[in-house]
Amino acid sequence: MSTPSALSGIRVVDFSHVYQGPVGTQLLADYGADVIKIERPDVGDWSRRWGPFVNGVSLPFAGLNRNKRSFAINVKSQAGKDAIRALIVTADVVVHNFRNGVMEKLGLGYDDLAAEHPRLIYASSGGWGDHGPSVERGRGGHDLMARAEAGWFTQPDPAKPPFPAGISADYPAGLMLMQGILMALLARERTGRGQRVTTDLLSVAFHAHSWEGPAAMNASRVTEVSGVTANESIVDKSFATEDGYIEISPVFSDNAVRDIGVAIGLGDLSQLAKFATHALQRENGRELNGLLAARFREKTTAAWLAELEPKGVFCAKVNTLEDAINDAQLAANGMVIDMEHYQAGKLRLPGTPVRLHGTPPIPRRFAPELGEHTVEILRELGYDDAALATLKQEGAIG
Repeated sequence: MSTPSALSGIRVVDFSHVYQGPVGTQLLADYGADVIKIERPDVGDWSRRWGPFVNGVSLPFAGLNRNKRSFAINVKSQAGKDAIRALIVTADVVVHNFRNGVMEKLGLGYDDLAAEHPRLIYASSGGWGDHGPSVERGRGGHDLMARAEAGWFTQPDPAKPPFPAGISADYPAGLMLMQGILMALLARERTGRGQRVTTDLLSVAFHAHSWEGPAAMNASRVTEVSGVTANESIVDKSFATEDGYIEISPVFSDNAVRDIGVAIGLGDLSQLAKFATHALQRENGRELNGLLAARFREKTTAAWLAELEPKGVFCAKVNTLEDAINDAQLAANGMVIDMEHYQAGKLRLPGTPVRLHGTPPIPRRFAPELGEHTVEILRELGYDDAALATLKQEGAIG
């Protein structure tokens, strides 16, 4: 007898689209939740039309929507709304990433649904939050907008405009939304009641400053800079080697300049007067990093890794995405999986980064075709042939 998946029996009605919501709901689906993806009958999720493609199959869509069922229905029609409400009655969770007010206009807001379904978890992630000036003026949200306003653009060259740093805010926002859903499900086990769960791109992007943020928020009260923070601000993050690049992590040391210099054969550079303190190392950082850079160019990345790791210097090869896809450690972590599609054939896709060893994730089905499960789900809700014909006649389904 097979072990049930961790989230077997949990039904998620998922209105989310593109990236922010789907990344979180896919992880729920990977662990056995019945994630029913609500889509427009004509075009579906926007990302279905965004490439690159393999034989007409959107690779971004395939990477974010496996293990889900597609329910294509016109939620603006009364018959469509009735079908959605019938579905939500059977659900544990509703998820969306629309602007504030969109679901309310459809009669599918939290207050509308919670009144008749008090155990429902109602989760949403937008651009800006629940209140405030951006919300009040109905502002649309997007990854780059959130990163811009959360302080994630960088400007290493003052003569050029700043540009975005970090990963898309959609990714961690989707993960945060998933975590909120799981916490709310756990709370429901104790209280018997559902609740509203919200997050947003801006808040998540800002929260990602949790390491360096407190220093910036209390800059006028900082009395000293030392240790890891000082080391990281002095030594360049990467250096060119004979055949590529190597990343250096100057951590777990009170004198990284000494440790790195000794490890690469330059001796204890901190014994030189101009590099004797953190302040001097920072002041003379260009010269210091120039010495390190010249030395790193003398050997290949693999040779440096073999030499530095035994000496306790944290370092890594700087991979391109193509390199990472073929990285042996990522393969060992199950982060590249193969899935078969009837039209595109075998495709390589990102795996699941969270591993529950007693109830592992299972890639059961490829990302669904638009409306692939509409009739199946309606029949589960009790719609017979006559009712299905009425839905089609009224334009609720294709």
